[in-house]
Amino acid sequence: MINRVVVLIMLSFVVPILLSSGINHNPVAAAKTRESFFNGVRLLKQDLLAMKEMTGSVSDQNLQQQFRKARCSYKRIEAIIEYFYPYFAARLNGPPIPFFEEAEPDKMEQRPEGFQLVEAEIFPTLQAKDISLVKSQLDEMLRYIGELMAIQESFEFDDNTIIDALMEELYRITALGLSGFDSQVAFNSLTETRYALNGVQEITRLFDSSFEAAQAGQFKHFDSTFSSAQQYLQTYTSFNEFDRMQFILTYLNPLTSRLAEYKKAMQLKDNNSAMFYSAVKKNGTLFNPDAFNPYKFLDDNSSSKAKIELGKRLFFETKLSSDNTRSCASCHQPSRAFTDGLKTAAALDGHSPLRRNTPTILNAALQRNLFLDSRSSNLEAQVMEVLNNAKEMSGSAMNSARSVIREEAYSKLYKEAYPTATDANAADNICNAIASYERTLVSFNSPFDLHMNGTPALSAAAVKGFNLFMGKAKCATCHFVPVFNGSKPPRFYYVESEVIGVPSTASTKHPSIDPDSGRYLVTGVPIHLFSFKTPTLRNIARTAPYMHNGVYKTLSEVIDFYNKGGGKGLRIAPPNQSLPFDKLGLTRNEKKDLIEFLKALNDTMPLTGS
Repeated sequence: MINRVVVLIMLSFVVPILLSSGINHNPVAAAKTRESFFNGVRLLKQDLLAMKEMTGSVSDQNLQQQFRKARCSYKRIEAIIEYFYPYFAARLNGPPIPFFEEAEPDKMEQRPEGFQLVEAEIFPTLQAKDISLVKSQLDEMLRYIGELMAIQESFEFDDNTIIDALMEELYRITALGLSGFDSQVAFNSLTETRYALNGVQEITRLFDSSFEAAQAGQFKHFDSTFSSAQQYLQTYTSFNEFDRMQFILTYLNPLTSRLAEYKKAMQLKDNNSAMFYSAVKKNGTLFNPDAFNPYKFLDDNSSSKAKIELGKRLFFETKLSSDNTRSCASCHQPSRAFTDGLKTAAALDGHSPLRRNTPTILNAALQRNLFLDSRSSNLEAQVMEVLNNAKEMSGSAMNSARSVIREEAYSKLYKEAYPTATDANAADNICNAIASYERTLVSFNSPFDLHMNGTPALSAAAVKGFNLFMGKAKCATCHFVPVFNGSKPPRFYYVESEVIGVPSTASTKHPSIDPDSGRYLVTGVPIHLFSFKTPTLRNIARTAPYMHNGVYKTLSEVIDFYNKGGGKGLRIAPPNQSLPFDKLGLTRNEKKDLIEFLKALNDTMPLTGS
């Protein structure tokens, strides 16, 4: 009998889905989607049972072949299980190492489970001592599938959520699947992507009549794009040689565009339940300049011209500091892509160094968690903490706010921005105004963005660099496209932290781990020791030096660090390093191409703060 706790967990996930849904335009298609999904779950169960029987009794090659078959069965239903049943998705295909889920901070450290853990055990070979571990893990996966099957009668799907799930899956394929995010040992991502696309295609075929009604004559081309994409994937046998740029431009972008047009034509609604908050609008391709919502993390989801204008002036106002010498722009300089060019930030006294490097605030509005240790949950809180920090600005946000807003230069604009303000909320309003300005600093205007939106703007070397970034160099398994930070697709709602083993100095003769404990100081969770938020790589060529401690001056140094396997390559890796230990084997020309691509992430707009 299914555990009642599991039922309650599932209700907490799925009931909000049902409540958020609108009218079901095509109940027959929705019912068939549900039926198809559970048929797929049964097939997955069969594949796992067969794999369990084979474990320890057949050759590694045959076992690995059965593993690939089972994973492809999972990928075929990935769109639905990830969206409607995330509890089970996390247990069937979770990370292969202990992890901390930012979306569930109350759960602390979570143990690895599922396909990725099994993959790490059976590739390249299954050791005799690990046979029982693999079998027990397969038993756990089968148990979860049994629980999933037992609750199948409880929930229904509808047009809104199904199409939303399909859009998310196309984004997941673009940002995760093509990078090998969850197949970093077997390197079976291209085949798995083909099955994932096939799963999405089969569901869209159930809605063919609705597509034709909404967009006459378009479904045939839409369907053939899916088929062509799968054929294209079959032409490549090498993960490293796959042309991801071509695949995205020729297939994934057209598919997401067409699905978005169908969604608009059918007036399908976004899922606004708390469990499905998304920083991406899901209104077109993932590379649309307007794809992300900079106001998603603003509690009242509102702003105004007056607030933005006030915030912009305050951003450059030195009177917010206790000695009238420092403004926000002193450390976040527009000409340096809103960084300061220092190894680590300088204290208010102008010479004492602070602990960490100054990150850019470009696109900071798209991040749920801020600071390098992710201790702040929104821009307002981040500004408040800086103003209250005696080493950074003044030590009293309230005193600074009250003083500034009384001045003639600000009084009228402040009243216009906050007409019902009282003296008690002056500090909160000042922080909100500065944050309102920072939310305008969202920019997707680089040559890369132009290229992804149909205007050729990348050199041949930069295109090679992108394919390396998404493939052999493994950059995109942490710096997710298109924001190029740790905001995890497909909703880009929380920014992940990683342990990469950053040294205290750039010298490779006698390296040592940098002593900064990072996110561990915030959470106290052991896996967060030496962990830092994955920063954005946009405008990276303008934001040297690099790493949380500014240890590297050039991109070449950074690439060399990763090419050696991070801290592991320097023999200083902590036990909890989350960066794969493998050396990347990048050639000199590949490193050059990678740097050319990173340079193409520089914004073309003048960075003047305006």
